[in-house]
Amino acid sequence: MSCEYYAGKTAVLTGAASGMSLCTARTLVAAGANVVMCDVNAEGLGKAAAEVASVGGGKVYPLVTDVRKYADAERAAALAVEKTGRIDLLVNYAGGSEARCLNSFKPFYEQPVEVLDWGIDVNLKGAIYFSRACMPYMVKAKSGVIVCIGSVIGFEGDLHCPMYGAAKSGLFNFVVSAAKAGAPHGVRAFCVAPGPVLTREAMAGMETLLGRASEPQEIVDFVLHLASDRCPSVTGSTHLVDAGRLCVTRGAKSGK
Repeated sequence: MSCEYYAGKTAVLTGAASGMSLCTARTLVAAGANVVMCDVNAEGLGKAAAEVASVGGGKVYPLVTDVRKYADAERAAALAVEKTGRIDLLVNYAGGSEARCLNSFKPFYEQPVEVLDWGIDVNLKGAIYFSRACMPYMVKAKSGVIVCIGSVIGFEGDLHCPMYGAAKSGLFNFVVSAAKAGAPHGVRAFCVAPGPVLTREAMAGMETLLGRASEPQEIVDFVLHLASDRCPSVTGSTHLVDAGRLCVTRGAKSGK
């Protein structure tokens, strides 16, 4: 896609050390945008930021953050404004299945409470915290876009990561509220819900109607298209990009 729209603009990205967020950082910086790259993984973030900076174009500002801490969200927003004077785009990519990330593959009724807390805190509260921290600057500027990254699991649910699914479905509703709050001030909010994406090899094994998982750049291009001036009416909505996973007829699962 053409990204000229983003030249000179500033984006805050969470989960930026890897995956779709890293891909977004590359794409934006190459287009001349400034990017605040946020991640809890200090080593990974350092390497990712150096790679993105080598692309040339916009400026890169890495910041080690934990999305579960509101103070970290405030630091990210303040850094963006301090360095560039603006926040045009926030994309809440940070997230992950509590079962996979904490190696706790158990049904809901056996999951430790700390695993449940992690699933909600990272996948739902993190996006809310960063949105809350960045939105005042957007409101003041009378312009800005907040994007939450959902998941097809928000529609399907999952035996081992119920908090991931619950959090992602929560984002579907959260963007409606954020859009209502932002509309009088020129601020939009929407959610993109991918299906399997080839950020990990395991995603290739998930069944879809098209018989394949999406490439990360497909999702990134879709997000940036909706967030650009080409789609000024997109707000308060969730957009499923799942290669037809929900169209696939699946048999009942016993959970065993």
